[in-house]
Amino acid sequence: MRRIIPLLLLACVLIISCKKDKTKVNSELSNNALERINNQIEYADKQLSGLLELAELKNKNPRTLEPDSTIYFIDSDKFDWTEGFFPGTSWYLYEGTGDEKWKKAASHFQSLFESHKDWAAYHDLGFVFNCSYGNGYRITNDSLYKNVLLEAATTLANRFDTRVGLIKSWDADRGWQAERGWQYPVIIDNMMNLELLFNATIMSGDQSYKNIAIAHADNTLANHYRSDNSSYHVVDYDSITGQVLSKETAQGYADESSWARGQAWGLYGFTMCYRYTKDEKYLNQAKK
Repeated sequence: MRRIIPLLLLACVLIISCKKDKTKVNSELSNNALERINNQIEYADKQLSGLLELAELKNKNPRTLEPDSTIYFIDSDKFDWTEGFFPGTSWYLYEGTGDEKWKKAASHFQSLFESHKDWAAYHDLGFVFNCSYGNGYRITNDSLYKNVLLEAATTLANRFDTRVGLIKSWDADRGWQAERGWQYPVIIDNMMNLELLFNATIMSGDQSYKNIAIAHADNTLANHYRSDNSSYHVVDYDSITGQVLSKETAQGYADESSWARGQAWGLYGFTMCYRYTKDEKYLNQAKK
């Protein structure tokens, strides 16, 4: 027994020592990760500060680069599916740095397109408003932002047709879309707009927003994917019967090619649907 007790004490010392070493390693890893994150936030702050100065001079949201590397800015009297990205980035920088200039920038630059919440001809309202006003509401709990989000969600929900069971992406009676002969085109991109609807149900208690999002996700899951889990870009439906008429592309290489950006929309979209519903079929599709 006298021999066993020292051995037990030694074992306890070794276990405690190992635990201390493991805690130290985890702490060092955490510190290193935190340092890397802070470095990236500082870098983003520096880069975006320069862009903010240019945006303030134009009083427009920046979008992308022209061929000559000058910045293309969005006119607020036109709708652009990317217009919520700069305000959304500004909200993230405010959250990451605490610098009030980013809160001011986010609030101002999202206000430039606030009226677009009622523009019923566009499906990209989730891209636009969830990125901007959605992050603003999450961070500040400002009731004015909540009202804008609910109005935008209602406008988006009105593009849903129960006969088809999906939100219509494009109005095919004008522009280049009219040249394709589509009746009720639905693009994989629309998965990115469902988050606005899920959030609208949480904010309002109205389950209709969530029900529309689920119906759209289910029908996209049924019709947009090939056996190898690559996605079609466009699925056109009969506007009366809801039957699939064709599966095509609008921006990819070919109808049967895998369009990388659209593939990412689906990956995010179904992961997000799982987050809100806990329905395993959405998570399984994202994994596939």
